[in-house]
Amino acid sequence: MNIIRLTRRVPALPEAIQKELNSAQLREWLAQPRIPILASRDPLTRRFVEAMLNGERVDFIYVGGSTPGANRSIDVSLVFRQEEHGRIYVAGFCHARSGNRIFCLDRTMIIRRRC
Repeated sequence: MNIIRLTRRVPALPEAIQKELNSAQLREWLAQPRIPILASRDPLTRRFVEAMLNGERVDFIYVGGSTPGANRSIDVSLVFRQEEHGRIYVAGFCHARSGNRIFCLDRTMIIRRRC
């Protein structure tokens, strides 16, 4: 098993702003076109892309979402951006939540690809 330890500092949104995000804004964000990423020089992005292309499961610690610091295990279906130089996201089936989820790569701490 390969382990990469990467930590990226991501400024948290102020609580007031987080509360302002409503379901209409989320639906609008989800409706935006996605720009697939198939190659990257960034080691963290590359690991997710390789897992997507090879159909591998990826284990990682996610510091965002409803349970920050939770272990996640996903089958990656897409690595993408929504803007040309915007944040990178990973979509896939999350085994911890038993459903499809989208994760912001900036909030991923440790990644382990299953062989």
